[in-house]
Amino acid sequence: MSLPFIFALVLVASAVFSVFNDRILRMHRSIGVMLLALSVSLLLLLAKHFGIFQIEQITQSVASLNFSHTLIHGMLGALLFAGGININFDELQPRLVVITVLAVAGVLISTFTVGILAYVFVNYLLGILLSMVYCLTFGALISPTDPIAVLAILRSIGVSKGLDMDITGESLFNDGIGFVVFAFFFEMAVHSESMGAGEVSMFFIKSVGGAFVLAALCSYAAFYLLQQARDSHVEIMISLALVFGSFELAETLHVSPAISIVCVGLFFGRLCNRKMSEEGRTALYHFWGVVDEIFNTLLFVMVGLLLLIVPLTTHIFFLGVISVAIVLFGRWISVIVPVAVLKKWYYFSPRSVRIMTWGGLRGGLSMAMALTLPDSEAKNMILWMTYAVVVFSILVQGTTVARVAGQRATHGNEYRDPRLSEFSAAASASETNAERRLGAARKTGD
Repeated sequence: MSLPFIFALVLVASAVFSVFNDRILRMHRSIGVMLLALSVSLLLLLAKHFGIFQIEQITQSVASLNFSHTLIHGMLGALLFAGGININFDELQPRLVVITVLAVAGVLISTFTVGILAYVFVNYLLGILLSMVYCLTFGALISPTDPIAVLAILRSIGVSKGLDMDITGESLFNDGIGFVVFAFFFEMAVHSESMGAGEVSMFFIKSVGGAFVLAALCSYAAFYLLQQARDSHVEIMISLALVFGSFELAETLHVSPAISIVCVGLFFGRLCNRKMSEEGRTALYHFWGVVDEIFNTLLFVMVGLLLLIVPLTTHIFFLGVISVAIVLFGRWISVIVPVAVLKKWYYFSPRSVRIMTWGGLRGGLSMAMALTLPDSEAKNMILWMTYAVVVFSILVQGTTVARVAGQRATHGNEYRDPRLSEFSAAASASETNAERRLGAARKTGD
């Protein structure tokens, strides 16, 4: 089967699964379509096991989709841009420190926590040989969170803007940071190259700093073109050129494409909100909203179908179960440590930490990074470990995060500014004095 034919089948399956989910399951679309795709994959594997029919051609078709290349070079830029452009930069600014610390420190803490624990459990408890550098590579690719499915659930129960912004901002930026950390350990694992402290510093400065500079230049250049346009279709075409052009340019210049696209979305979105006409802005946001929905549906259907090509044996199955526990613990550590530091300036309720831990879903980006590893026994183990975590996080965490959040999640995390506290205290005192004077005046009048 040709690649266009296979893609058409995936698109048809996505449409059918979406309708079935909307009419029957009534789950969040990302969760519902992935559950249906997993069910179809499982039925096909059972049919093969019992000799009902052979599925080699189907398996080869799924493998020929080249999920890693399709996601990273086709979907990732559009998904990150769609997420970034919908964030209000002015609302993000008061939380920029929180989001930066959670994204950078959180990914690093999670990477080393998961990597070290995976090394201990895999090598000493299960007796399976997996080098430390590969364990750290697994820690890097599984640390970025993907809250696309959970955000709609959190918003539907009314979480605060602060908590919403923290989760959204962290997920967008830690995707980029995780990509950089993964690239670093990937080079060490595949090419057995070691770097000194200076080389490591330059690697991260170039990847992250270069991404910011490139994003700013591309955003302003695209917005200049946007101001010359007089048609909404041309404006949408310019935004498409911005997304895919800046992504490929970032790869060519060896800076982080993921961070570049997130920043492009933030910068471009801010410029559009301030200087673009209401009609043009509405058309642009509607277009990217549709792209976001379609790509996410396709992404989760493909994740479900990946069950057909992920190697599975008895010892690897138990490895997946252990990986889920390790990753959850690593996520909790990566949230609780930054929160403990930031408590001096920001208020975090215990429920917020719980929501951010349980709501830190893993998605297609982790699978895509795992699939880029060279064929080996280590890749097979990491691929299954990653798949087990992704499926658990979407089907279990995604469907239960509303219960974890509860109705009292609305108080979330709010910025604690001493000046605001003093102002609030003074305002309360003034209101109390005013009420007393009004009461005294009424008594005098009587």
